[in-house]
Amino acid sequence: MRKPDSDVGGAQSVVRVLRLLKYVAAGPAHGVALSHAARDNALTRPTAHRMLSALAQEGFVALHPTRHTYSLGREAYILGLAAASGQHGIRAISEAALQRLAASTGDTAFLSIRSGDEAVCVDRKTGDFPIKILTLEIGHRRPLGVGAGSLALLAFAPPDDIERVCARYPGVRQPTHPSLAELHDDIAATQANGYAINPGRIIPEMVGVGVPVFDRDREVVAALSVAAIRSRLSGARLREVVATLQHQAATLGTELSVARRS
Repeated sequence: MRKPDSDVGGAQSVVRVLRLLKYVAAGPAHGVALSHAARDNALTRPTAHRMLSALAQEGFVALHPTRHTYSLGREAYILGLAAASGQHGIRAISEAALQRLAASTGDTAFLSIRSGDEAVCVDRKTGDFPIKILTLEIGHRRPLGVGAGSLALLAFAPPDDIERVCARYPGVRQPTHPSLAELHDDIAATQANGYAINPGRIIPEMVGVGVPVFDRDREVVAALSVAAIRSRLSGARLREVVATLQHQAATLGTELSVARRS
């Protein structure tokens, strides 16, 4: 039975508000301007203002008094804590594996999960090597395929899902991101090799390598990645880091599957 138009319209409004909240979450530390929020979400300025005001009223965003920019509010932080501390929270379950990865490689290890057509960094651990690559903050979002962990999430998704994401990619691509042709090549190479490489497209002297984390049904539930200066991720050491990543990913996949069954 067809839903009433009012129900459909209401659901669409909820989706737009949630997308706007995710946009604010992905913004810079100083917040996002109303004009940018409206433009980048295909909203009129009054509509964006109305939605952001509602989110601010409920505490999910906060308006800076002098910059007049919006950033995440206290309620968003509390909601995130509740999700992270839940019985099956992926960040809590993955913490030990991520710490082992950072300790064994000496470099920065990241845990990413998928959110729609984006990859979200949900945790980060640093190793003891003096030069630390901190390109991803916790909560930072990138389009699927941009960066090693994000590419690992995309390349091992179902084929029709990959095709759909690639079809939308030109609309979200930034100048520092790989071209669509490069993305197709990256996906093919990742599938052939079993791991993803970011060869310095975002920051020239930084290289990243990532692998998918599969659950017991061989579905991708997360990605582990390591980022380092170029000289530390080449040749024999690259192979060693890939082996370490794959070992920790297999261990984590088993731990996540057990947690979901309990």
